[in-house]
Amino acid sequence: MATVVRAAGGAELDRYGGWTGIQGEKTGFFHLEQINGRHWFVTPDGNVFFPVALSHLYSGESDVACQNVYGGDKDAWMKDSLARARTMGFNCALGSATSPERNLNGFVEIPKVEALFREDNFPFAVGVILLKHPWEFVEGEDLPDIFDPAYAEMIEARAKAACAPVKDDQLVMGYYYGFGAFNHSEIWVNQYLSLPAGSHGRNAIVDLLVTRYENDVKKFNEVYGVSLNRITDLKRTEELVFDTRMERRNYAKVRSQLDPRQVEDFEAILAHMAITLYKTGYDAIRRWDSNHLIFGSFVKEFALSAETSKAMAPYVDMVAPQHINKDISVHQLAEAASLPILISDDYFGWHYPGMDNRHAGLESHDARAEVYKANLMRHYKDPQVLGVSYCACMFDQGGATLKKNNQNGLHDIHGNPRVKLIQAITEMNHAVYSYAPQPATPDELKLLDIRLYDTWKRHLRGNTLWGH
Repeated sequence: MATVVRAAGGAELDRYGGWTGIQGEKTGFFHLEQINGRHWFVTPDGNVFFPVALSHLYSGESDVACQNVYGGDKDAWMKDSLARARTMGFNCALGSATSPERNLNGFVEIPKVEALFREDNFPFAVGVILLKHPWEFVEGEDLPDIFDPAYAEMIEARAKAACAPVKDDQLVMGYYYGFGAFNHSEIWVNQYLSLPAGSHGRNAIVDLLVTRYENDVKKFNEVYGVSLNRITDLKRTEELVFDTRMERRNYAKVRSQLDPRQVEDFEAILAHMAITLYKTGYDAIRRWDSNHLIFGSFVKEFALSAETSKAMAPYVDMVAPQHINKDISVHQLAEAASLPILISDDYFGWHYPGMDNRHAGLESHDARAEVYKANLMRHYKDPQVLGVSYCACMFDQGGATLKKNNQNGLHDIHGNPRVKLIQAITEMNHAVYSYAPQPATPDELKLLDIRLYDTWKRHLRGNTLWGH
């Protein structure tokens, strides 16, 4: 029998945080359903669930705040951080206990955090990390060759270690692949084209180009302004280097500056890499666990095309763009894949005291509150959106983040609360089942988008939100 608790506004929640006002199938595990025109997570007990999470509730750079606020008592910091998140209405951890790039110093003890989640019945995702985030690289390190059989063996081992212990765990929502995939895709593709002769990745990309050009070297030379004797020369003696702007080719302004033929080739290469990556992860996880969802990688919304999203669809249960973006339609990605959307690392801005023109920099923490309200309301009302995780921390961070003067916490580094921000977050989070069960019409959603972007524009310091 499910435990039922009463939430703000009189809504009843089951033991996982699911709302009993709308029910789906009771399968014993988190799953997805479309009910009355809206996509939902459904809890193991069969009730709808809209996740609202902090992406970085636990972070290695919280070590300074732990010392300042808790006298270095890590257990107290972990327990109280979860209690604060619960009080504010955050209802799960979509990015696991932490993500590798956010725990470079090893400060977060993942088994202890997961034990707290289980003690508090706090749903969470588990990481099967396919690729490192750029922050994790040491000097001289490159991404692995995903076409090499050794890579599949490595992911198989990771899946076994991560999935086997939790395959029957009803509190686990599913698996995510990390925040690192497809960052700087142009570097990734160019790296593979410069791998040693005979490398699996280099051969795979060149073979794809040979097929695309039907081995017509004259046509290839014309497109790229080179003078190869054979396209297969790229496997051994020649290198092809794509324009660095290819990373942001899905922005119309950038795309107009690039050769459309080269863009099509680049997209085909990246699609081949993405499908190989996702199929590797899918096959490894499904060997050990057929019960849980696969979220995929939490990727920049501009990183992949709609066509690539469609090709990857058999291997994930949702598309997971990090942000809503006025210039890139996440709906096109979802519609191409015929999958719902998880907004996996959205912004509500950061504050850089005394500094302008910083990425997603807002004029104040009160401004962050205004953006949060507009952002979450927009997601509540979007029938394709399953839930959202926010790129923020419970406390301001130390380390590299402190050096950037980036204040991304809900409290400062000494534990002082940002009262209006926390009040806005708490009110919006606890209103989830007042808003999410009543999705907007397309015209209403357009107005919510306009409101969100106008709120950003009113408070933004600089013009660096979308980064194109």
